[in-house]
Amino acid sequence: MLKCGKGVSNSIYKKIVSLIILAGSMVLLPAIAFAQGGDLPCGGDDPTTSTPCPLDTWVWVLAVAAVILGAIYLQRKQKLQRQA
Repeated sequence: MLKCGKGVSNSIYKKIVSLIILAGSMVLLPAIAFAQGGDLPCGGDDPTTSTPCPLDTWVWVLAVAAVILGAIYLQRKQKLQRQA
């Protein structure tokens, strides 16, 4: 096992911790930026009607595309594992 000085090990941990904090803040940034305050424009109505609700009605297309692309990726990965 590679031994290193205490100062080198300390600086690596500091870099890793700062990278984790930076990544965590980048993940939380969209949630903070798009957070809504006050009453929603739907007012308790059905969101599929003509009222402008914050949830986009085309989100299901994105979810279906993610499932299809995920299945394709896993199938290709499985083919590569079989060949090896």
